[in-house]
Amino acid sequence: MNSSKIFLQDLFIIAVNESLPSVCMPKYLSNIDASKGLCVIGAGKASVDMAKTMYEYFGDKCYGTVVTRHGYTTEKNIGTIKILTAGHPIPDKDSQAAGKEILALAQDTPEDIPVIFLISGGGSALMSLPIDEVTFDEKMQLNKFLLGCGASIDEINGVRQQLSKVKGGKLLQAIKGKSHTLIISDVVGDDPKIIASGPTVENSTTGAQALSTLVKYGWQPISSVEKALLQTNTNKVKNIDTQANRHKLSIMANARQSIDKVIASIDLSKWQIHVINYDEVGDANEVAKQHAALALAAYESGQKTLLFSGGELTVTLAKNAGQGGPNQQYMLALAIALNGAKGICALACDTDGIDGSEDIAGAYIDEKTLARAQEKALQPEQFLASNDSYNFFKPLNDLIITGPTHTNVNDFRVIMIDPF
Repeated sequence: MNSSKIFLQDLFIIAVNESLPSVCMPKYLSNIDASKGLCVIGAGKASVDMAKTMYEYFGDKCYGTVVTRHGYTTEKNIGTIKILTAGHPIPDKDSQAAGKEILALAQDTPEDIPVIFLISGGGSALMSLPIDEVTFDEKMQLNKFLLGCGASIDEINGVRQQLSKVKGGKLLQAIKGKSHTLIISDVVGDDPKIIASGPTVENSTTGAQALSTLVKYGWQPISSVEKALLQTNTNKVKNIDTQANRHKLSIMANARQSIDKVIASIDLSKWQIHVINYDEVGDANEVAKQHAALALAAYESGQKTLLFSGGELTVTLAKNAGQGGPNQQYMLALAIALNGAKGICALACDTDGIDGSEDIAGAYIDEKTLARAQEKALQPEQFLASNDSYNFFKPLNDLIITGPTHTNVNDFRVIMIDPF
């Protein structure tokens, strides 16, 4: 493995480590009153490690249930905290079962026992309980459409909230006593209404807005879903007591904190640092072109430079799309745009270790990527058009594989420019 690739991977690891529950959670636990016990409810790809941190701090004073992604753990419990697994990014029957169990736990928790909600990316799919008017299979069809149509995560979650019994503040509405929601943010702007579809935050969208999103992206209407959205148009969750002494909410980790931690680790006497955007959004192909232009300009300046960006990019899937995720798509588009430019390499990964639906964190490119692809008769433009970036990078051995990181603060992208 070349030194540049190792260097960029090390930066990615620093970003991930900064957002691990064991690092970001402890300072938020000291003021929690556990004298009468704590009910722990969690959903997301970081929920198991969040629950471990809770149990290490409070021991048997806490009990509850958390749900994470299939394959993330073989443990059935952490002390008195039960662990469930479910489907992600597409919900499955286990997601529905988890939603039912967690909602029942929230409803049954006595008023004098505080509820600690542990929320992280992926929670929306992992805890899926549709309203009575929509079947689970119909909601699954809708999820598949939303994930491949190019909609932003806030648009996707706006639809999900309207069709759920737990999202959009409905889970919080089920409890009787006080609560504290602890969040590891995987969304641009850290809006708690969007993270895991905001199970403990009042819904701000309407059924009509959700329906408008579906129409915008060419959805073929399912009559029951359309009817349900029109019926829920005025049914926002109301009367949630958001006073600080009753329901608290804390964002414990996000992309900005992770990128800033990486920058703090770099010798600034050797590198120029530029954060393009902590919260980058947009089409992966187009953003890659913009970043390539910035990288080429930095090369012309003659200074060693690192360009960072976070956020979450989208991909509009081709009819017969191949394998890959937004970060792999971005990296392939970046390689094409740079066209073998000397002295430039880059890495883009999802901090949860899963780029899209593949068990791949992301990919790496350098000035030799296209030449090496040509030697293997790989046509980059063809792989890009068919959203098959995974099968482009695999034979080049430039996929980044970390396994589940048990956290998620969106994407981490870094471009290294070394003119010397």
